[in-house]
Amino acid sequence: MELKWLKDFLCLCDVGNFRVAAEQRCVSQPAFSRRIQSLESWIEAPLFDRTCQPCQLTDAGKLFFPTAQNIVDCATLSKRDVQALLLEDKERMRFVTLSSLAHIFMPGWLKSLQHLIEANQFVVKTNYNTIDDYFDALADNSVDFFVCYENPNKNLHANEDVFTSLKLGEESLLAVVSPDETGAPRYWLPDEPKEPIACLHTLLKSTPSPIRQHMENNYSNLVFKSVYDSTSSPTIKAMAVEGFGLAWIPAADIADELDSGQLVRAAEPKDDIFVDIRIYRCRKFSEPRVEKFWQVLLEHPMD
Repeated sequence: MELKWLKDFLCLCDVGNFRVAAEQRCVSQPAFSRRIQSLESWIEAPLFDRTCQPCQLTDAGKLFFPTAQNIVDCATLSKRDVQALLLEDKERMRFVTLSSLAHIFMPGWLKSLQHLIEANQFVVKTNYNTIDDYFDALADNSVDFFVCYENPNKNLHANEDVFTSLKLGEESLLAVVSPDETGAPRYWLPDEPKEPIACLHTLLKSTPSPIRQHMENNYSNLVFKSVYDSTSSPTIKAMAVEGFGLAWIPAADIADELDSGQLVRAAEPKDDIFVDIRIYRCRKFSEPRVEKFWQVLLEHPMD
């Protein structure tokens, strides 16, 4: 049974004339008649009384009519929903980024671009674990762009034939910790306490980051112990405020906590980590919406 047979059936029910129904269905009358006959063969019963004009539904036809109408209506509605979803996906800009950037950078940055771009639907994901996962998502077209922190002197991905990037901004990451009962920092770098320094960052080699690189390059003589692992920047900040350990957190995200004394510096300002905020895309994919967005970024570089 084919959907067009049902549409033929409903059209003939409406007009009651094979010739007129064939014209409305944009087929020849013989072809239209054959399709009605094919439906009747599938039903195994005549659906129309052809001895009268206009033709009338048989009892079987009357019984079948609401079912046919329901099937056509459901199919039409489902097709409309699928097309709407596909159109929405084509218009939607898909980003993957770190939770800290999703929280403190992405909203304002996208808002600043809205008068320059046509897109107004955005997806921002933060549920990837390693740097390779982010680039794999770009490479298989699961996302359009990867926004990240990056050491100004070291690219996250060296394969420029596959990935290209632009600088969007700059940020400083501050070493902070909650104060003790005297208001002094619980840890101070580069002091060497007897016990390992509780740290709120993952130290696994599989997750390269400016923070881990900074710790390895500047404090190789210290022992850090990762006591918490989360991709949620607000959660890391909350854990630091509650005294669970030391963390490097974007300055823009902890201004209020520093002012209130909930967090204090755990190192001199010279220990701050200065990073670029960069956006990556995969060269293999060139959907018009991605190209238009990228062109806007090229034409309006960071001030």
